Amino acid sequence: MAEQVVYRHTIEGLFRSIGSRLTPQLKEKLKQAGLDLGAPIPRSTPRLVFAEALRITAQHLHPDVDTDEGFRRLGAGLIHGVEQTLLGKALVAMWPIFGPERVVVRIQESFATVNNYLKTELVTQGLAHHVLRVSECNGNPGYLRGIIEAGLTRAGARNLRVEPFDFDGHACSYRIQWEP
Repeated sequence: MAEQVVYRHTIEGLFRSIGSRLTPQLKEKLKQAGLDLGAPIPRSTPRLVFAEALRITAQHLHPDVDTDEGFRRLGAGLIHGVEQTLLGKALVAMWPIFGPERVVVRIQESFATVNNYLKTELVTQGLAHHVLRVSECNGNPGYLRGIIEAGLTRAGARNLRVEPFDFDGHACSYRIQWEP
């Protein structure tokens, strides 16, 4: 089996979303974990290094909340970071036009472009009710939950609920519902 890796654009997007909160102290912690943001980011980063970088970053940026909430906030922040780029700003501006039904499909498809190992399955239960299964959460389902919540909120989902379930340390399912 090929090494499980996360692609460069994923690392760049995550740390661009952090902006000025990417302190020298955080950079040093990440470097010790194998992710040197002071050097050019390689084409790919091993999954375990990325998972540890997520944990360190969530803990560093959100020390006042529990681990799940820290990961969720980190994921939601990623969408905010996407909006800070020219292309991302244009893309996110289209989400309300697409609406949450189309955006949930796009989010699921986008997850497949961030690394070489994540497998997803979106099962539609009805209007405004989906289950998204992912094969890997990199240690905590909160990160992907935050991305899903922020994306669908920007797409116009009202009274949104994203509930992780069946998390086994790797795979997780998310029940996604909003008011139609």
